[in-house]
Amino acid sequence: MMVRIVLIMVGLMLTGTAVAAELPSDVPVLSPDELKDYKFNRDQEQETPTVEELSVGQKYVLDAQRREIKDLIATKLGVMELKGDKRDLDTIQKMVDRNVLRDDQVKQWQSLGVIFGDVLAKEMDLHWVSYTDKQGTSKALQWRDSMNFVFPVTVFSKRVAFGVDIDIHEIYDKIRKDVGKFSDVEKAGARTKS
Repeated sequence: MMVRIVLIMVGLMLTGTAVAAELPSDVPVLSPDELKDYKFNRDQEQETPTVEELSVGQKYVLDAQRREIKDLIATKLGVMELKGDKRDLDTIQKMVDRNVLRDDQVKQWQSLGVIFGDVLAKEMDLHWVSYTDKQGTSKALQWRDSMNFVFPVTVFSKRVAFGVDIDIHEIYDKIRKDVGKFSDVEKAGARTKS
């Protein structure tokens, strides 16, 4: 009975309409007092990803993506050479602003993410690695030899898929701040060990 009341209350809060449903029998039902004192299992083992150097095949794919997007930039924008540093951010933004890529061109959006990743790598002391976890294998940027990563390949394609505006400089600045936090955490850890 309590399960039904809780779900009806949640349904009322979310939709303004009473919704009744049953929870699976293995889901515990807690009173507000029990919930307040409930000890969540924080000892659940978190899977550590496998991090390796890029394979020859992964390097080839990244290089092919770079060539493809550089050719498109030359054709559509007349920019014959990328600098490989943050001066390229304006060129990447022009690709977005001029709608050079359609929303369904996921592979090309990801190629643009590779070029963006190269800028991040150069400007922020990051390097390309192969990152494998339970979700699969990805190409990522690793900060030093830490367990801190940035995933630039899909940074644009995911935004396009969800209809989120792309502001290259804003994304770059946010990542720069995040990478700065990696450094701050490392420095704080070094101070506590001293």
